[in-house]
Amino acid sequence: MFYERALISKKVALVPTMGSLHKGHEALLKRSKEISDVTIASLFINPKQFDSQKDYARYPTSIDSDLKIFEQNKVEIAFLPDKDAMYNKNFNSVIKINDLNNELEGNYRKGHMDGVSTVVMKLFNITKPNIALFGEKDFQQLKLIEKMVYDFSMDIKIEPVETVRDSNGLALSSRNHLLNKDQRISAQAINKSLELAIAAFKKGQVITNEVCKIVIDYLDKIEGIKLEYVTIRTLDTFKEIKSIKVPFVILIAAYVGDIRLIDNYVFR
Repeated sequence: MFYERALISKKVALVPTMGSLHKGHEALLKRSKEISDVTIASLFINPKQFDSQKDYARYPTSIDSDLKIFEQNKVEIAFLPDKDAMYNKNFNSVIKINDLNNELEGNYRKGHMDGVSTVVMKLFNITKPNIALFGEKDFQQLKLIEKMVYDFSMDIKIEPVETVRDSNGLALSSRNHLLNKDQRISAQAINKSLELAIAAFKKGQVITNEVCKIVIDYLDKIEGIKLEYVTIRTLDTFKEIKSIKVPFVILIAAYVGDIRLIDNYVFR
């Protein structure tokens, strides 16, 4: 990869993925083609961002169809490193971004955010992109990468891409493949709860606890869903707020059966 990258003098964009691609990934690839000359799409299921071996083992894979999607979206370079290439036997380093690594996803999934920042740093160093694209669905991850790039003075533009949803409002996720038919119907309630919260804000409710309670009460009535957290944060500092002011993001994590899903609504 180092040799191939050294030969490229044009503007390069990186789209990091873990495979099992869907329309959300395709939105990243399409945006990359609009703003760069060369797209590098990586496909690597990063073991360091899973907090359990079981979760890592059952992560959906579809390499053949993923490569077809890369081809259909005119990806110039597909980068598929193996685990040993990314983490050799002597690898013993971690990239930690204080606060962002330890709360929400970092708190509920121990080591997850450390694994994300570490693998993205490696991908950046290997592919040396001018631009890197990340979906807003993984909003904390997006803020983590933005902070890492800023703190380490990396000359990389981070390009956010809006969440893509199915016709029922469910945020597209590779983990959706693990849902059965009934669970997929139940999962639609996650986005519905966010819509109810935003509707309340638009009607004048600005107390964070009251808006979050709307989400809690709604999901409590949905069979098969267990809410893990709902929180409202500022867009710039990602700090919790007691009184809502625009812009903000409301974030949610919930289990549908034993499948963990995350979603958010960005209000600008």
